[in-house]
Formats: sequence, C-alpha cells, structure tokens
Amino acid sequence: MTDSDTGSKLIKCADCLHCKQFREVSPSTGRYALKVRCAKGHWQEGRKRGACDLFRVTARRTQKCRDYVSMSTDDEDRQRFLAGLAADLPRERILYEADGEPVDLTEVTSWTATDM
Repeated sequence: MTDSDTGSKLIKCADCLHCKQFREVSPSTGRYALKVRCAKGHWQEGRKRGACDLFRVTARRTQKCRDYVSMSTDDEDRQRFLAGLAADLPRERILYEADGEPVDLTEVTSWTATDM
C-alpha cells in the first residue's frame, strides 16, 4: 500500500493498536455515536476535536507515526484486515439510544453533532 505521488508506505490508523473505539454521548438526550480516536493523541494535532466518526476510520492514514504498532501479526493478515474493513464498518453515522437501540432517523427532522 503506497502513496502513488511519493512512493512511501501509508499507515492506516485503523490497523494501529492505539486506534480506540468509544461512545460520544450527548448529555441532553443520552444518545450516543460510536467514534474512534488515537490513544496516543495523534489525532488531536491540527483538529478541533481529536476523534473520527466510525464510518470514516478508513480515511485516517499517515505516512509516518512514531507510535504506530500494527495489530496484525504479519503483512498478509494486515492486508486481509484492511481489505475487509470498509465492508465491516457502517456507511454513515449511526446514532444509538442510551439502551443501545439504533435511533430511527426518520423521526428526527434535523440534527447536528450537538443533538446526538
């Protein structure tokens, strides 16, 4: 997996041991969305919020990271994981009720990240 412009290897954050899933909870409704972030804080750099929606995790990549540790035991395993990752993730943000049930977005007329 290389960047065609530079020829350097791209590191997918989703394959890193420090990529952690968490719940971003709205205090007003108790609803939550699943997101991911870097446990080492690298996603904080240059961003207002150091997190990424779960469905966008495949877009998180970099050419170098001093704390990158692959979760895969070998490169073939890593390639298999990354190839199937997009199919395993949701295609859009999914909001959940406090009890874990998905929110029916047809009942919500308009919402923003603060309304979660």
